[in-house]
Amino acid sequence: MRLVISTTVFIRRKMSTFVSVINPSTGKIDWKLQDDQYDYHQEIARSGYADMLHDTERNKKYYKALAEAIQIKRGLGEPVNVLDIGTGTGLLSMMAARLGADTVTACEAFEPMAKCAREIIQQNGFGDKIRLIPKRSTDITVGEDGDMPERANILVTEVFDTELIGEGAINTFTHAHRELLQKNSIVVPSAANMYVQVVSSDFIRRWRDIRPIKLPGGGVIDPPSEMTSCGGAPALHDLQLHELPQSLFQVLSMPLHVFRFDFSGTHPLKFDNQSSKTFEALHAGQTDGIFMWWDLEMDTKNKINLSCAPGWGHPRPEELQWRDHWMQAIYYPNQPLSVQKGDKVKVISSHDEYSLWFNVQPTNRADSSDNMGPACSCGMHVSYSRSQIGMLNDPHRRDIYYSLLKEKVTENSIVLTISDGSLLSLVAARLGAKQVFALETNNFTRKILQQFINHNDLGGKVTILSKEPEEITEEDLQSYKIDLVVGEPYFQSAVLPWHHVHFWYAARQLSGFLSEKAEVFPQLLTIKAMAVSFRDLWKIRSPVGMCEGFNIQLFDQLIESSSEISDSEVEPQPLWEYPCTACTDPVTVQSFDFSEASWVDNTSQSSNISITLDPSIDEKCNGVVLWAEYQFTDQLKVSLGPREKVIVGEKVEWDFYSKQGIHLLTNKGKDSVENLKTIDVSLTFKPNTGDFDFIFKTKTS
Repeated sequence: MRLVISTTVFIRRKMSTFVSVINPSTGKIDWKLQDDQYDYHQEIARSGYADMLHDTERNKKYYKALAEAIQIKRGLGEPVNVLDIGTGTGLLSMMAARLGADTVTACEAFEPMAKCAREIIQQNGFGDKIRLIPKRSTDITVGEDGDMPERANILVTEVFDTELIGEGAINTFTHAHRELLQKNSIVVPSAANMYVQVVSSDFIRRWRDIRPIKLPGGGVIDPPSEMTSCGGAPALHDLQLHELPQSLFQVLSMPLHVFRFDFSGTHPLKFDNQSSKTFEALHAGQTDGIFMWWDLEMDTKNKINLSCAPGWGHPRPEELQWRDHWMQAIYYPNQPLSVQKGDKVKVISSHDEYSLWFNVQPTNRADSSDNMGPACSCGMHVSYSRSQIGMLNDPHRRDIYYSLLKEKVTENSIVLTISDGSLLSLVAARLGAKQVFALETNNFTRKILQQFINHNDLGGKVTILSKEPEEITEEDLQSYKIDLVVGEPYFQSAVLPWHHVHFWYAARQLSGFLSEKAEVFPQLLTIKAMAVSFRDLWKIRSPVGMCEGFNIQLFDQLIESSSEISDSEVEPQPLWEYPCTACTDPVTVQSFDFSEASWVDNTSQSSNISITLDPSIDEKCNGVVLWAEYQFTDQLKVSLGPREKVIVGEKVEWDFYSKQGIHLLTNKGKDSVENLKTIDVSLTFKPNTGDFDFIFKTKTS
C-alpha cells in the first residue's frame, strides 16, 4: 500500500499511468504503474454509501417520515411533488414513488452514483416516475425551461456528517427553501438537535496535548509554554464514543441541548450562531473534553426521532444502532477548568456554515473573546495526529522506552534516535548521554522537536539531523561513532503497523557510522494474525442486496468492481472502536530479525501459515486482523495490537493509539465464510522495495 503524492504522467500503456508515490516502508519516492481511473474507483469504493444502506434505523425512519409527509399533503388536497437532494442510490426517491408521490425529482452531483441511481431506479420499475438530475441542488433551475417544471412541496434529503453541518447542510436547506420549494413545504427531516456533555478524563486529555515526561528519580521534560497555552487543532475528533470504556471518564454534566436547526423553513437557518448553557458540576474534576452528538426530528411532530447518541446518553437504548457514517465527536476546551462538585460552569457552543467549536468558562466571566474557534498557534496540533499525541503520552510506552534507555545509556553514550516527532532524544540526554543525534527528516515534526530542545535547555546535548540518511556525513555526526540507535518506531508515512520498518531502512543507511559494539533497538519485528468475528465492521464491505424492499444489487456491483481496482488486501482500522470476538489464538505470520543476512542482502522473505478456527466458537468468523509487535529486549515489547491477553471466544481489547490491518471475508469466491475451517495467510516481504504482499485463502469443511 502506497500513498500517492503526484500523478505526473511519463508512460501510458493499456490505460495505466506511472505515478510517483511515497513508499510507506522506506519513506522514498517510487514509481508505480496505476490504473488511469484509480482515483475515480477509489472514491467510489470508499464513498460510504453501503454503510448508510446497512443502517436499518435510518432507512426505516426516513421511509416512515416520508409516508407521513405524503399523507399530510394528500389530506390537504395538494398534489405531492417530492424533491430528493443527494439521492445516492435513489433509495429515498424510490420510497417516495412507491408511497404514491405524483412526481419525484432526484438530484445527484457525483457522476458515477448518478449513473448507478438511474439504472437502479429503472431496474426497480420507477424509471417513468422519477426524474434524475445529475447536478448539485444549488445548480437546479425551476420553470418551463428549467430542470424542474415547478417547485416541490416535500423535500427529503440526507446531507449530514458527524458534525451535522460539515457537508453544507445549512446552505443546502436555505437554498432549497428560497429556490426549489413551495411555502409550507414539508421537509424530511424536519429539524435537528445538538447535544454536548462535559467530561473529566486524564485519558481523553492524552489525545490533545503532549504531557510532561517525568523521569523516575527526578528530571522532567516539559512541553514549551506555547504548546500548553495553545487552543489546539481545529479539526474535530470523531470516533465511536460508545466503545470508549466509561471507566476512563467522569461526566461533569448531563447532556446539554445547545443548538436546534430548523430545516422546515419556518425560521431561517443561521450560518453563524453561538449559545451559552450553564450547568452545575456533578463531580469535582477538570473539564478535559466535550462530547457531542445530535438527533434528527424526522417528522413535523417529532414522533419519529433518530438519535446518534452513545449508549449512556441515548434516549431509547433499545434502538441503539451501529453506524460509521454518523459517529460522535470529542472537542477540547481551549484551557480546561478545575471545578468542584456544585460549581456553575458555562459551555459556549459556536458554529459557522461548516464547523463547530466549544469552550468552557466560569459563570463569573462575561466575555467570550476566546470563543472565535480553535486555531493552533504552536504548530504541534497540526503536525501530530491525535493518535501520535496519544502514543507519546501513553504511560505503558513511556515505561518501556525509559526502561530501555535507563539500561543502555551511560555518560559516554553517543545516541541516535530515528522516528518522526519522537522525544526519545530528550530522554536520552536527560539520562546523561554524552551526545544525542535525532534524525528528523519530517519538516513539521522537526520544528516541534527543536522547540522542545530549546525549552528544556538541551541544545548542547541534542543535535537534529535534517538530511536524508544516505546524505549524512561524518561531519554531521561531529566525527562521533554511534553506540546506540533507538526508535519508537513511528513514521507519519506509515499506513499499516509494519510500515514503521522504515526505521531499519534508515539505520542500515547509517551503518557505516556505528561503533563495533553498537546496539539497535527495536531488534525484532513480528507480524501477528488472528481470525475474528466483527460485530459490525463487516458491514462496510458487505453487499446490500435488498434494502427496504428495493433491489440495490447494481450498486453492489459498482462498489465491487471499483474495490477490485483500488483496494488492497489489507486496510487499516482503529479496532478499539470496532468490537470483535477472537475466533482463534494469535499466530505469528513472520518475524524479522534485522541483523540477519537476508535483510542486509535484500533477499525476499516468504511465509505461509494456516489459522485453524475453533469449532466450539459460536460466532461466525468474518475477518482476519494483523498487527505488528516491536521487540526491544526479551522483556520489553511494544504491541500495536491487543492491549490485553487474547481469550478465544471473548472480546478483544485493542491498543487505543494505533490502527491494525484487517482483511474482511465475504461469501464470494476465495473468501467464503460458510463452513469455514481454516484461513491460509501468505506473506512475502521484499526488502529491496519495502513491499509486504499478503494473500488470503479460505478452506471450508
